[in-house]
Amino acid sequence: MGTNNALSSTLGRAMRSSSSQTDKLSSRTTASAAILITSRLIARGLDLATLVVLGRLLSPADFGIVAIAMAVVQIVEAIMELPLSLALVALPARTKRHYDSAFTLQLIRGLALAAILLALAWPLAYIYDDHRLIWLVCALSIAPVSRGLLSPRTVEYVLNFNFLPSLTTEFAGKLAAFALSVTVAGLTGSYWSIVVGTIASPVTMLVASYCFAPYLPTISLREWRAFSKYLRWTTASQAVAAVVWQMDQLMLGRFVDRLELGRFSMAANLSALPLQVLVGQITSPLAVAFSSVREDLGRLKTAYHTSALGIVAIGLPIMVWISANAEPIIRLILGEKWGGAAWILSGLSLAMIPPLFAGPLIPLVTTLNKTDVFLRLSLIELFIKLPLMLVALIYYGLAGVIAVRLATALAMSGCTMFVVREMTGLRLRDQLLGPWRTMASVAIMAVAILPLQARFSDPQSLLQLVLDLTIVGSVGAAVYVASMFLLWRATGRPDGIELHIVKLLASGWRLIRGSHPS
Repeated sequence: MGTNNALSSTLGRAMRSSSSQTDKLSSRTTASAAILITSRLIARGLDLATLVVLGRLLSPADFGIVAIAMAVVQIVEAIMELPLSLALVALPARTKRHYDSAFTLQLIRGLALAAILLALAWPLAYIYDDHRLIWLVCALSIAPVSRGLLSPRTVEYVLNFNFLPSLTTEFAGKLAAFALSVTVAGLTGSYWSIVVGTIASPVTMLVASYCFAPYLPTISLREWRAFSKYLRWTTASQAVAAVVWQMDQLMLGRFVDRLELGRFSMAANLSALPLQVLVGQITSPLAVAFSSVREDLGRLKTAYHTSALGIVAIGLPIMVWISANAEPIIRLILGEKWGGAAWILSGLSLAMIPPLFAGPLIPLVTTLNKTDVFLRLSLIELFIKLPLMLVALIYYGLAGVIAVRLATALAMSGCTMFVVREMTGLRLRDQLLGPWRTMASVAIMAVAILPLQARFSDPQSLLQLVLDLTIVGSVGAAVYVASMFLLWRATGRPDGIELHIVKLLASGWRLIRGSHPS
């Protein structure tokens, strides 16, 4: 009997300790994600400011010619992307030799990338019958090379949930891009201002990374095997994914004029901003969090599901609101000459919704070392998208391209859910219907703002447009948040983003009261 009591006591302490560690990890991950998303909003605010100014100083055709060159550069960069930062996070221990091997691999990758782009510049100019593409591709190749050579020791900050250095580095890069691109655009009115900004950001970040994480590289590949398992499938999968990613812009470059391509490119950039803010910046903290619980499948499944619900809860209302208000947003940000891009932005924003449901996939796959999944998914997407895109582009033009993007996104979201079930055991029903409170709240929000759309029917002054968008945005946000919390309370206050928000607010309130004693 005494033995049983002792055993029960020991198990109880172990369970309480595990629960405490889970809560602590969840809180740190949530806080880190909140900080990253907030800072990313600031950084993307600078991106948006850059697009606004350049959009008003340059023509859609200027963006069209740069979009072709950028598509090629981004395809080659994505194909050769090495997820070494995530690999370093996943390693049980890191030494100078690991950092040297990571740096050397990135250096080899950068030199190969530059050589490939230089070789592609002339054929690309011939295919699109535009000699300007030669110098554009050559200049833009500086950006991906710089991005790959950041100090590998910055990962030490990530492991300690200290994201201030990476945030400061990114902010410095965005600020440099804004200042230089706007200055060049104002002085010359040339599309080269876009190129200057694209190069300035990663070069500035490169310098800043070594200020925060000093590191003297040694050319060495002694620990390359520590990364090989993470790189085995990535090159092939990234090659396919990169082609799928930029397929529509490259094909549009052959079928539509530079004006239409510029509108599509601008709308694609604007529609991608929220997803980049949400998913791009929480990959690192989620990778750390998932790595901490990967030995416990139940906790890993819960961590994945909770993070996915949080991403949908934040991203879904934003994308629906952008889609519903695309026309006034375009008029406000870019001016009347970009009016033809409004319907494109509306459609592309809807196509960005399905990926939200699988937002944490990359850190999950990397943590479990099942990177072959990326190749499988990329091949499926290629086989779905390529034939549909060819038919849609030939017969329906831009409208067909947008429809194919949405159809492909829905199909791939379903495939991803099967993959997640295979890896974690999370049921399809839970993945699809888990965010039901979010979906119901967004539907209520859409109904609430629908009568307000009439405010945008007539031409307005810039000040009135800002006021009306603020009203529609405020009403939508208030209705959405109120609906979310009412549904949360009505269902017994289950674990979710609402609970984390309440805890953060309670902690903030206690901190404020503690700093102002009566």
